[in-house]
Amino acid sequence: MKKDPNPSCPPAALDSSNGDSSKLLSLLALAAGAVAMPQTSNADIIVTDLSASPVTVVGNTNSSFLIDNLPGISGGRAQLGFQGDANPNRLPTSHSVRASQRQGYVRLATDRLGFVLPVVAGLTWQKIVGLGLPGQQSISGFAGVANMNMHTPNSFDHMYMLFTFKDNSLPNSPLRYAWLDYSVANANGVPPTVTIFRYAYDDTGSFIATGAVVPEPAPLALLALGALTLGAKGLRSWRRNRPAANQP
Repeated sequence: MKKDPNPSCPPAALDSSNGDSSKLLSLLALAAGAVAMPQTSNADIIVTDLSASPVTVVGNTNSSFLIDNLPGISGGRAQLGFQGDANPNRLPTSHSVRASQRQGYVRLATDRLGFVLPVVAGLTWQKIVGLGLPGQQSISGFAGVANMNMHTPNSFDHMYMLFTFKDNSLPNSPLRYAWLDYSVANANGVPPTVTIFRYAYDDTGSFIATGAVVPEPAPLALLALGALTLGAKGLRSWRRNRPAANQP
């Protein structure tokens, strides 16, 4: 009796699976090719997200917040601080929240009256300050001011503060551009309230658009993952459904 050299994979089983095997190999090849292709993204944007527990600074002397996790060497690392204040020497008493450089090099986009410029999403430093429209760069600026008779600015929700800082951990302390997502509640007769949700910077020195974050995976990367998933599923299906080996 002639012995089958490969009883677990008879010719009939191989012939019937040629179509499925070809599809499986095509999917895996597609996945491998897609994964191997270089991807471009804004992966150099570093975001600190406080939105799960936003920080609130009120226009009173005992309210403050310090951004102290920007890149740099201790002692000279750039720091941006927010401080509430009440000034009884001005009648009526003035309450304010000011943003300012606390350490290292920090500059804010402000108007010519010394107020931080709240801007919408999609704007960059050079569009607001570099072209002189409508702002200037300052080491500090008011985020909100109010007394019994006036307040500036009006309340708003989720706008952006532009700032730049120097990373002193690198040669020549290069500039980095950043944004901060914040809201202001402001009215006559009550201290202003500033709520901080997120801030971000680009660690390459590129201008960063307000609101810009690391993008979702590119469609090609998703296609690669999908192909790999389908390939593994197809392989399991082929193994389950292939014809049983001939019995001797």
